[in-house]
Formats: sequence, C-alpha cells, structure tokens
Amino acid sequence: MAALLERDPNLDICPDFDSEPFEPMRELLRNTGITNQQAIDSLRNAWVTRNDQLRDRWAQEADARQALADAAAMQQQGGQQPQQQAPPPPRDPPRPDDGQEEEEQQEEPGTDGRPDREKRARPKLQSFDPNLPVASVIVPRPSSYALNKLANYEYCELWYFTQEGCEDAQRAQRSEADDAFGMAKIGEMVTLRPVASVQASKRAIQDADLSWEQLYYAQRSFVDYILKAGWPEEHAQALVRFFVHLENSPYINRENGKKILLTYQDRVRRSWMDAMKQSDGPVFNIAIINTELLESIAREMQSTTTADLHRQVCTLCFS
Repeated sequence: MAALLERDPNLDICPDFDSEPFEPMRELLRNTGITNQQAIDSLRNAWVTRNDQLRDRWAQEADARQALADAAAMQQQGGQQPQQQAPPPPRDPPRPDDGQEEEEQQEEPGTDGRPDREKRARPKLQSFDPNLPVASVIVPRPSSYALNKLANYEYCELWYFTQEGCEDAQRAQRSEADDAFGMAKIGEMVTLRPVASVQASKRAIQDADLSWEQLYYAQRSFVDYILKAGWPEEHAQALVRFFVHLENSPYINRENGKKILLTYQDRVRRSWMDAMKQSDGPVFNIAIINTELLESIAREMQSTTTADLHRQVCTLCFS
C-alpha cells in the first residue's frame, strides 16, 4: 500500500515553465517541431494533470488520515491517565463510535458511505481552453507497457519512444483485445493487469544498440512522457541535462564515438534507476558526465574491435 501524502497538493503552485531553469526542457520540446509557447503549455498541462491526480488522491485519503489522527489522539490520551478513569470522548466535534455507525446505517441502510467514497474516487474530466487549437505536432504515443513502466518509476528502454517503437505499439493495439489480461507482480503481490501494460515488445532493442538518430528522437518523447507520468521536476531536468551533454559531447567526433555514448547512456541511466529504487545511500547526479567511465567504455570497445579483427585474420589464414 502506498504511503499517505504528507502535503496537501491543493497548496502547490504551478512552476513558471517560462523561466530560465526550464530552458533545457523547452529546448528538447522545441526540437520536436513545436513553438516555445507550445512547449511551455505542454509542460504546464503535464504539471496540472499530475496535480489533479494528487488532489484526487488527497481527497480519497481523507478518511485514512482522520483515522490515524484519531488513533494518535486516543493513544496520547491513554498515556496521560489510566484507562478506567478516562473521560468520555468529546461530543463536539463528534468522534465516530459503534453507536453512531449503527445510527448512520439505520438512516442509510446498506450504503455504508459508499456513494460518497465512490464520488471522490471517480476520475475527473479536465476542462479545456475554447480558444486553444491542437499543437502542430503531436508526440506519438508509446505502448501501454512503456507508460506503465514510467508510472511505476521503473527503467524503460528508449526504443519504445522511437518512431519504430510507437508504430509497433499502434500495430499491437489494433491486434490485441482490450479485455485481455495477464499476471503482473507488484511488490510481493501478484495481480491481473491488461496484457498490453505488462508484456514487452519482441521487437524492442537495448539502448546501446540504438542508432544515434533513434536516440535523438526517443529522448524528446521520453522526457515529455515522464513529465506526464508525474516524475519529480528535478529528476526530469537532470535527464534533460544528461541528454543535452551527450548530444554536445566531443566524443561524437571520435572513432566509434556515438557507439561509446550510446553504451554510456544505456549503462548509466539503468544504474541511476536501480540506485533510486534500491539504494539507501546517496544517489549520483546523472547529469554529471563521468569522463573516466567514458574512457573505460572506449577502451573496452577498442579491445572488442581488436579481438574481432584478430579472429577474422585467423579465420582467413586457416581457411
């Protein structure tokens, strides 16, 4: 069970996405073909969507927070004086007890407050701007599997956000039944989930095997969807700076430079996600490029290339 929210999201204020700290995010979105204002609107809409989700969750958790507060108050009261001398519970404000629950059940037999909870749990439909047209470029939608990975803060291959990955998702969506379900493990529990959200694509490839053009395209869609999935802004900005540093790395002009950077991106991003999910200690900043690790990968790839050439020469000599 997820922990209760500690802060009321109704008090949160939407950041100024037109400010300087968000320029890397805006640049990534502008590179997809949209204007600066459309990039700002996209970031703002993603924040509003996530905030609405948190507000709904805050409302749904109201009863649980009140129960915890009541339990803490009763525990504190019991520690101050013996239980047999405890005064009757105050009637203003009233505290729910068995008698009150029976009265409520008599007044509304069979409801048990369910309609009110169902009303709070029902998803909300966000309003729209009657004067705002659709964006000139619509970011292709990746598969439900990839979106589910992002929603659970799990590592997901960038292939799912390439043009090939999004086209594969469209084909799979047309061929799979909407009511098909599969088993998924969440923590220590096993539950039923739609097959599309738990089944990886057979066509997916590792990040290190992507082309440079695929990485260039996928990272922009990836950042857009992690914002929509409600990732913390500091994590999204760190990823933006990470990708920007790789794009502008001098390694691009070296022999096998792009392959070195692709391998670095694959290993470092996976390690970053593992550290945030499993580590109790400090987690490194992914935006800081480690040149020693880059050199290590370069030497590793050079060694592999040399070994391959040696095997080819030996094959020719003995053929």
